[in-house]
Amino acid sequence: MGDKIVMKDNFFKKFSIYSIRSKMTICFLALGLIPILVFGFISYHLYLLNLHKNVANYSEQVIERVDKNLETYISDIENIMRLKSNYYFQQYSKLNETGDIEGNRKYIVRIWETFDSLKQMKTDLVDIRYISSSGSAISCYGRYWGDLTTEPLYGELVTKKNDVVAIQPPHLNILNKKVFSIGQAVNRTAKGDMGIMAIDIDVNFLKKICSDIKLGDTGFVFFEKDGKVVFTPESSDKPGLSNIITQNTKLINSKNGNLIESINNTNYIITYKTSDITRWKIIGVTPEAEMTREVSTLREVFFWIITLIIIIILLLTIYLTSVLTNPMRKLRSIMKQASENDLSIYADIRTRDEIGQLASSFNKMMNQIRELMDKVKDDQQKIRVMEMKAMQELIKPHFVYNTLDSIIGLLEQNRNEDAIDIVDSLGKFFRTSLSHGREVVFIREEIDHIRSYLMIQQFRFSYKFDYLFEIDDGIYNFKTVKLILQPLVENSIYHGIRNLDKKGLIVINGYLKDDQVIFEISDNGEGIYQEKMEQLNRIMAGRKRLRIRTCILVLEM
Repeated sequence: MGDKIVMKDNFFKKFSIYSIRSKMTICFLALGLIPILVFGFISYHLYLLNLHKNVANYSEQVIERVDKNLETYISDIENIMRLKSNYYFQQYSKLNETGDIEGNRKYIVRIWETFDSLKQMKTDLVDIRYISSSGSAISCYGRYWGDLTTEPLYGELVTKKNDVVAIQPPHLNILNKKVFSIGQAVNRTAKGDMGIMAIDIDVNFLKKICSDIKLGDTGFVFFEKDGKVVFTPESSDKPGLSNIITQNTKLINSKNGNLIESINNTNYIITYKTSDITRWKIIGVTPEAEMTREVSTLREVFFWIITLIIIIILLLTIYLTSVLTNPMRKLRSIMKQASENDLSIYADIRTRDEIGQLASSFNKMMNQIRELMDKVKDDQQKIRVMEMKAMQELIKPHFVYNTLDSIIGLLEQNRNEDAIDIVDSLGKFFRTSLSHGREVVFIREEIDHIRSYLMIQQFRFSYKFDYLFEIDDGIYNFKTVKLILQPLVENSIYHGIRNLDKKGLIVINGYLKDDQVIFEISDNGEGIYQEKMEQLNRIMAGRKRLRIRTCILVLEM
């Protein structure tokens, strides 16, 4: 189990994302795959867009063909209605108005024979009838009397001109057969009286012209008017799609067009056109999945091609990166041994590229390191001497003497705890003063140094003063030059509160303002006279020269 874990760790280290080999692999894969993926993506979407356009065009052609078939048929029906102007109809109308039933008998027979002959010629015709304003009617089934106002087409034709054709959507006729009717006003008088020429057509005609077209395996065509379904093939409209589609706002507000609508999680391509004669909308419905079936096959082929390309590019990438990175990995291994203090290592890489140059520079560097190591040993002793000198310069002899003298006094008075506190503070003071040769320390260390210094001075001056630290926590981890605060605190003690008749107070304040760390050392000492302050300001500004007296002390040994 342990061996498996080690092997797994080695695997991830070998193929770390931060390694040059991994980065080169990613770059090669990106350079190889991105153009292919972009090209494939654009090609796929262009193909899909073109396919949708072709489907829309095909649907429009189908709808146009249905419209033409319907218009052609209705034109034939309108030609039949022109019978109202022939001799038999004119004579029948005149005699019917005069009430001459006997004289009109032969014309009724002639009209009935004409109707029956037309019905035999056009099998889709269910009935042809002529209804006069008085209610006298002739149809393929004989002569009868009825109320003209009960005729379904009457309400629409009474408001139209004589030559305007009205079409009634599918309904049940007097024989309880499903038909749609086409009618026209006949012999309209000045009083508004009129007759009606009406032809009933079997709805199977609509089914036939719809079934002649093909919109995929389950696509279909249906007719709509004023937001209501006029006719739809029952076998193709099982989910009631036509009723849902007719409620589409875009379809309602435009005469012609196409759209894609999602119904029950299935996308449908819908193409529609309004017939100029019937005023019906002919709507073609095609499931998008059926028309884009080729796209699924193309997408699958494209996926396998991309997968094959990825495998080929990956194998080539692994080979090329291994060849290119082997010298680098060898040099890295050598450098790792050198970092583990094996200074006798030598990089035996003889390539002429940049890696070979790095190996040569590494060998030169190792030679220089070995030479410098010998020199460092000699310099260590010199550094110790310099640290001692630095300590002597940083610590004032009289301060150390007075502090040690105070410690002796405490020990003589058996005040051992106070002596321990002073010794501890003195040790901390020395530790910060030396700082292992560092010139820059954390502000936390500098504050501890000043605290130790004030504690020693407070004892030396018999607790003549108190001190207070007001330091923001946020600045402790910043760095500063060491011993920067001691001269200022020392100045407050010796020039501020040393000669006070009352108890002194030194406040050390530190805070962050405008990305700057600010320290303020204040005391309640004697202060400085205004005249002296102005003189110092003039000297600092360079407006007055400072007279310097030099004192030379000559010691004779």
